[in-house]
Amino acid sequence: LPRGTVLVTGGLGALGGHVARWLAARGAEHVVLVSRRGRAAEGAAELEAELVELGARVTFVACDMADRDSVAALLESIPSLTAVVHAAGVERSAVLADLDPGELAGVLSAKVDGARNLHELLGETPLDAFVLFSSIAGVWGSGGQGA
Repeated sequence: LPRGTVLVTGGLGALGGHVARWLAARGAEHVVLVSRRGRAAEGAAELEAELVELGARVTFVACDMADRDSVAALLESIPSLTAVVHAAGVERSAVLADLDPGELAGVLSAKVDGARNLHELLGETPLDAFVLFSSIAGVWGSGGQGA
């Protein structure tokens, strides 16, 4: 069961919000929700109200998970981290033939660079869990999701 402070990247996306609700309902005392826009993201106030009602304290942080220095500052700001759920990502609907290298890199950066940054910067930090979300292709199929 979750406890203490849990970091959820992509915390204001559909998947991250679902995970945050699950964590709060099962005992996480503090949920840190990370997105590129932080509290300014659409739906932040509503999600915060839901999580508080479930008994969790909520912190919003604006951070680009692909930016190593920003991720380092984020992790330094959370002194008692117990778990990380990496659900950050960029959605770009296109078949692979329609993506240029820059677009492909943009889609992969939040997910792949973010995961690498978390892994390397957390180092030997003892965590109860380090969860990485990947592709939804098993549910949706991968049509139109070339990246």
